[in-house]
Amino acid sequence: MGNYYSNLSPDFNKKQINFKEIPAYLYQKSISDEIKSNISKNSLLELYESMLMIREFEEMILKLRTGAYECIKDYEYRGPTHLSIGQEATSSGACSVLDISDYITSTHRGHGDSIAKGYFAIKRMTENELHTRCPEFSDLKGEELLEAVMEDHVFRTISELFGKETGYGKGRGGGMHIFDFRVGHLGANAIVGGGVPIATGAAMTCRIDIDKSKPQRIVCCFAGDGAYSNGVVLEALNWACQDQFTNPKMTSIVKGLPIIYCIVNNHFGMTGRAEGEVTGVDYLARRAAGFDNENMHAEIVNGMDALAVRDAVLRAKRICLEGKGPVLLELNTYRYYGHSLSDPRNEYRTKEEEEKWKTFDPVLIFKKRLLEEKIFSLDILDRIEKKVVERNARAARKAADAPDPDPKDVIKYMYTDSFCEKVPKAYQVLEPKGPEPIVKRDSEGKINYRYAIKEGIVEEMKRDARVIIYGEDVADYGGAFKLTKGLLEYFGRGRVFNTPISEACICGTAVGMAMTGYRPIVELMYMDFALMASDQISNQAAKWHYMTGGNVKVPLVIRCSVGGGKGYGGQHSQSLESIFCHIPGTYVVYPSNPYDAKGLIKTAIRDDNPVIFVEGQLLYGLKGVVPQDDYLIPFGEANIVKNGKDITIIAWGPALQDAIKAADQLSTEGISVELIDPRTLIPFDWTTVEESVKKTGRAIVVSQCVDIGSYTGEIVSGIVERCFDYLDAPVIKIGAKNGIAPQAYTLEKAYLPDANDIVSAAKKLF
Repeated sequence: MGNYYSNLSPDFNKKQINFKEIPAYLYQKSISDEIKSNISKNSLLELYESMLMIREFEEMILKLRTGAYECIKDYEYRGPTHLSIGQEATSSGACSVLDISDYITSTHRGHGDSIAKGYFAIKRMTENELHTRCPEFSDLKGEELLEAVMEDHVFRTISELFGKETGYGKGRGGGMHIFDFRVGHLGANAIVGGGVPIATGAAMTCRIDIDKSKPQRIVCCFAGDGAYSNGVVLEALNWACQDQFTNPKMTSIVKGLPIIYCIVNNHFGMTGRAEGEVTGVDYLARRAAGFDNENMHAEIVNGMDALAVRDAVLRAKRICLEGKGPVLLELNTYRYYGHSLSDPRNEYRTKEEEEKWKTFDPVLIFKKRLLEEKIFSLDILDRIEKKVVERNARAARKAADAPDPDPKDVIKYMYTDSFCEKVPKAYQVLEPKGPEPIVKRDSEGKINYRYAIKEGIVEEMKRDARVIIYGEDVADYGGAFKLTKGLLEYFGRGRVFNTPISEACICGTAVGMAMTGYRPIVELMYMDFALMASDQISNQAAKWHYMTGGNVKVPLVIRCSVGGGKGYGGQHSQSLESIFCHIPGTYVVYPSNPYDAKGLIKTAIRDDNPVIFVEGQLLYGLKGVVPQDDYLIPFGEANIVKNGKDITIIAWGPALQDAIKAADQLSTEGISVELIDPRTLIPFDWTTVEESVKKTGRAIVVSQCVDIGSYTGEIVSGIVERCFDYLDAPVIKIGAKNGIAPQAYTLEKAYLPDANDIVSAAKKLF
């Protein structure tokens, strides 16, 4: 669609705003009633078996702490112990109606979600799919094959819990970050609420994906009651309910986000209780009324009843597939143990309370109902229980004996070496919505830095339909710096759209989209605002490739502008690239001229790692010759701006322009400067720097970052370590003063380094 112009009229007439009712505990059926119309006996057995598997797994962890798990009582387990005993119905009930291709995200207490998603996915696999998943069982068939693959699922889950190389994440993530992308499990998250924006981003992929060969998918997002007091979770709910997803004036894809938010309300965040203490509502589902006029189709569900959960999720899934999502379900359940086994739960709840909830034990009650309604005999149910116990024991023994990761591989999987060389056929189709945004050159073939970035983005979006761009005001308005002006008209709102002022959710949803196959570019207006998204950048984008043992890629570009030198004051002027250089798992790119800006943004978009792309606002107007053809600049290759023999100066961003002036001035005084622009801070081109410093014997490192804790210090340290024997003088770092960026021109001028500072420092080295 084209531009959307507001036609807002004032209306201050007296009125009453009404809210819809939220249904609670609709499901009241007997199992016999279900069998008549809605579920097979085999499905009931599967529900029971999956709950037993979760219960046995969790009780194994409990017993391991006391040496009571007989089959591996000699094994010293040292991992986390966040048990979900009592919550089995939420996992099994929900996952029982999800397809293999449907996604889930989970929590640090999410072993059960992982077991259930894997269990029901494996049960639905064809024999060929089972062999593909576990080729080592190629000689097995039928039930024997199915059971072998199921045991492998348990084995790999326990292996990850134990930190073994045979785990789903090769021991890099552990039990709090369990995943299995092959069955749509995007990962459990140890940051409370951290997975909710990721799930929301995955739902965005499901909503807009143009590859029609894929089945229609939904996302089921599990998060606890504590998470629903977290800011980023509330941001995600607001995000999912945006009118622009369903407003036909703004989109040709009139579909709401296909996501089910499952509040697994066990009533305690850690020790703090939701209702009656740390919230102001009796039911968390009430919050849904604050996000859309349909209450997000909210419902309160008996989370101790697997069939009630199954019924609610099945109906919620239908809503999502009809394009009417999102849906919010509050699953009322209980954890029988503390937040972890170190938690003395008797300090904040009574034994009487626990005993009351145990009368609704989801596993025992389900078994009781199956027997009382004469659905199955005790003998059949006992055989299933015995199978589950023995399978878990075999898997646990095998996991305990499995190899530990090799210490030499401690940082393996930090980054992926992969690159988008070829775009899949389904995403090579471009359907222009309007005139192409053309970047005009002057008579010398020059364009400015801003338009060089824009041209690179346009070229990559034309090349690959998975490349989308979003952020605050980037659509009609073109962003605060007009860099995206014209993209909306050409690519449409499916690929260029505005967002709420929610930096954490902007980055979190981008992580989810990247993990599910898309290649988002997001714009954070100022780098200062990236601190609002620091969790999603540092704990999510940066870590998932590593924590999954290389099983997932996060091809994401986060564009941040730096505004130092414009008089914008302390909250709009910080050069924070050093912070992100200290976060393993991200690349940090900072072009200093138009030519590099285009080549590096194109490389960033094609790279399969998360990239922090820093843009100097003082450089937006800088002009240079930029080829119109397709070209890339590899990461980790510095640019020697000026050759010299007496001193090496390393500088980036606007500081490079000061360094150029300083080099020219020093040359008039007989000092020959070799000037290096690193272009990428992570990865850093140590080879070029080493060769230069070994030649000159002197070095200065310059940036606009505050001096303390700056990445300039890391470079100085690296030079000393690598080139000590070649140095003729101390290595100097120059940055902004160790203070807060001021607004007043005179103060800001004194605050930021300039050419005179560089010249003065250089002279001290001779």
